[in-house]
Amino acid sequence: MRALWRWSAGRDAAGALKPTGKFLFSRMVLLPAVMFTVLALAGTAYFDVHGRTEELRDRYAPALVELAHARVSLILAQQEAEQRLGTGGREPLRQADLVGLGERYPALVTEAAQSLNNVVQTRALSRAQEQVVRVVSGLVTAYDGWIGWADSHHDSRPLRRAGMDYATDLLRTGPTSVLDRITGLEKDLRTAVTALSDRRTMLAVSASAALPATLLLAFVLVGLLDYVRARLRIRSPLLVLYVLPVLLVLAVLSSGAGAQQRAQRDVERAAYRLGQITVPRPAGDGTERAGTPRGPDTAIEREDAALAGKLRGTHPGGWELASVLALAVGAAGAVACGFTLRRYGREHWKIDWGKA
Repeated sequence: MRALWRWSAGRDAAGALKPTGKFLFSRMVLLPAVMFTVLALAGTAYFDVHGRTEELRDRYAPALVELAHARVSLILAQQEAEQRLGTGGREPLRQADLVGLGERYPALVTEAAQSLNNVVQTRALSRAQEQVVRVVSGLVTAYDGWIGWADSHHDSRPLRRAGMDYATDLLRTGPTSVLDRITGLEKDLRTAVTALSDRRTMLAVSASAALPATLLLAFVLVGLLDYVRARLRIRSPLLVLYVLPVLLVLAVLSSGAGAQQRAQRDVERAAYRLGQITVPRPAGDGTERAGTPRGPDTAIEREDAALAGKLRGTHPGGWELASVLALAVGAAGAVACGFTLRRYGREHWKIDWGKA
């Protein structure tokens, strides 16, 4: 510790002060370099966390919401088709003779197809997962075709039931099950969300390196102030003032990183809750609807709105702006330290190097 202090304060082993010009020149280079190192490490840690939060917010959260919408819409469409066309031992609704599938079934299938298209647009999926979504979209078209075929043979019970059976198999059972594929994609995205939320290696490495760099900065600054007061009879509050923004950066980025991590945990919890939303069986009179206060679509929208509110509450965009400004102020302070030491040592450099 004594050796470190002698080095930082410009003393030799005997306690005598080192040449002014050479010492100030070394600190003119070292002090800004250490300050920039601290800023770089703090910025790396923060923007790693911030980047993952943006990815979760802008890609994975919307993708999970759209997949949940697609799954729910297809199940509700199947229920509507079963209600109107009959299934198993149930007979179709009487009004189906006049209006067929009605307006709600095609609207639900269209919503499901649009949600699947929106999932691809989020860019949360890998190429293989995008291919799965395209396959699912094709199967949804085939499913809709079989439902339409069953509707077109409304008067023939065997043909109508055959069409419904084919459609149900596409949707629910076998290797082509649409719902199983959507559920699998939801599971994969939840796993990716958990992995992104838990990926703290860069944060840990940067923070671990920033701590000793900050301690080194403190030693260099205190030693320099002691040297300047002893050699030049200057207290130099300017140096302290210029180094303070680095501490401001550490405070701002630490607070911002904490807010980002809370946002990541919110996305992770919301992803789990979205996967738990299910579609109840319709009431006996067929009055169950997705838009009712307890319906699945309403539950999805409620989760989406709550998640959006929490992400806005953490102000990831605001923290990014504050972090950039803090880093800019810290960098300006580092440059100012260099110019201040240049002003202190300029005349001494002429003397020391002139002698050499």
